[in-house]
Amino acid sequence: MNAASQPASLRTRLGCTLVVALVAGAVDALDVRLEYHHRGPDLALFLESATLWLVFALGALPVSVIGDAVLRRRTKDERFDSAARVGARHLAWTALPVVAHSRLDNFTGIGGDTSALRTFAPWIELGLALLTLLALTWLLGRLLQSWRPRTTLLASSCVALGLGGTTALRLEDDEPSPGVAGDTRPNILLLVWDTTRAQSLSPFGYDRETTPHLAELTTSATRFTSTRSVSCYTLSSHLSMLTGAYPSHHGARMTRQRFSQSETPTIVRQFREAGYRTGAFVGTDVLRAQSGIGFAFERYDDQVDPWVTYTSGWAFVHDLQSLAAARIPQLASNGLPHWFQDFQRPASDVLRHALEWIESDDPRPWLCFINLYDAHWPYLPEPSALNKWVRPYDGPVDGYAARGDRVVASRHKLDERDGLHLSDLYDAELWDLDAIVDQFLGRLDLGRTAVLMTSDHGEAFGEGGRHEHADILECQVHVPLVLRPAGGVQMGIREEPASGVDVAPTLLALAGLKPAKPMDGFNLLEPFDPVRRVLVEDRDHPNPRHVKLALYDGTWKVVRFGLGSNERWALHDVAADPNEAQDVSAAFPDVFARLKTELLEFRARWGADDEADSRVGPIGNLDALKTLGYTDSE
Repeated sequence: MNAASQPASLRTRLGCTLVVALVAGAVDALDVRLEYHHRGPDLALFLESATLWLVFALGALPVSVIGDAVLRRRTKDERFDSAARVGARHLAWTALPVVAHSRLDNFTGIGGDTSALRTFAPWIELGLALLTLLALTWLLGRLLQSWRPRTTLLASSCVALGLGGTTALRLEDDEPSPGVAGDTRPNILLLVWDTTRAQSLSPFGYDRETTPHLAELTTSATRFTSTRSVSCYTLSSHLSMLTGAYPSHHGARMTRQRFSQSETPTIVRQFREAGYRTGAFVGTDVLRAQSGIGFAFERYDDQVDPWVTYTSGWAFVHDLQSLAAARIPQLASNGLPHWFQDFQRPASDVLRHALEWIESDDPRPWLCFINLYDAHWPYLPEPSALNKWVRPYDGPVDGYAARGDRVVASRHKLDERDGLHLSDLYDAELWDLDAIVDQFLGRLDLGRTAVLMTSDHGEAFGEGGRHEHADILECQVHVPLVLRPAGGVQMGIREEPASGVDVAPTLLALAGLKPAKPMDGFNLLEPFDPVRRVLVEDRDHPNPRHVKLALYDGTWKVVRFGLGSNERWALHDVAADPNEAQDVSAAFPDVFARLKTELLEFRARWGADDEADSRVGPIGNLDALKTLGYTDSE
């Protein structure tokens, strides 16, 4: 047998393993860098990706050795065991499961729906992807097979390092407009406390002093005590704040995480064109820039987990962990089987990045949007807050609520006592958040900075038999709204109905700007119709039967459940029945009939219809939605 056909040495195979890790890690990292081009350059992306792929390559090494042994018996090719071809085959074995997963994952629906895998399309795509992988690795091996092993490994490593090094380069060259010294226009801060219900805050009538610093802020601000979120889903609600359009108007929802900037543009571009610098800092992966919400922000900071968790390699690991956790209870980890990926980050990290940006050397006034996710599930306050606010409790429920390991293992159904305990944990988290935000605001020049604080939706702790925010009970949609112009105003309370769609026109007004297009919301700096109608649209469900729409007229709330032939209606008096236990439509038929008609006419202004509400489009990060609980109720 020719010496060139002898099995590759262990040294050669280990060298190929390292090169495979560098090449695959560089390609995966570059793919992430191109997708998340709005983020700054960071070599850590390549380093973390290459490390993960090194684990894959080591795992594939025995398979590669065995595969080569089988193939060697069937070939007389003298260059079969050249370093280039050994490495190319090793690359194919290493990448094969990740490539297969990435193709099939495209056909996995929300809530774990795999029905699309029963069609031909995913398998045709998988076949083409695998053929492409095999063709590329075959071609690579053939092109380099005549090179010496050391030359092959060194050259391949250099190319991989060069490719990976591009992650440290800035991809965008969008230089901001130069500022004008002496610009005295106010800075604008939109501060969203995610998942915060008004009834659990001190300045909104709560009997526990959970948020004393927020209460202090309201002494020089206006409180809007009858504010409703537009939905109970983070993305659609935040987009309504930035566009001034209701969810069915801008079009985004959980099953279609995109919207049209031309039809319902956010206010960010308008601020930027007016000479403001624009930055956003978010605490959840649900608000990733790819949805379009990051459009026109000079800085959109949405990295909530380590870089490696955004790679295709990690997506494969994620699903393996999820499958293992579903079958081995000990690996469930309270619904979070990934010890360093939870699709969210603490307020301290968000505010640190925001403050660095605010305090940068730029004379322009700024618009800063901040989302703080701390009050969202899981409810895990600091020990000091835990000791202060959480009353004695000996049940199985902890901050992971219904997804906690002990609850799942015992099949425990949450009761009123559990709900009270979860509410205590939630209060403690609000206490922590209140203190962190106060420290942040203390670093700002509030004499020049206008602050609008609100929330995207509330939370339920057993009210009406509900938990978290997959419904539109009052505790889930009644949110705080605090408006403090630069320098502050005399403390005031306004009881007129307000909505998340009022945020955009109000922020523009604070900066002396007018909406470029008509908006569904009102400028809260001005008087508006005290009997205005406010709409809530819970369209963020895979199943159209779970869609809920509501229209408010004072304390009356008419609710439509489902779409088309599956719809049903109810009428509630939320002042007398905040948990909406009683349908009073039969007792007030005239009110019921009038509000049903008004709800349909209200949404018809922008062409909302049942077909649009049930249409599915780009969904975004399904893993994040599942982990954060947005698909459990389906």
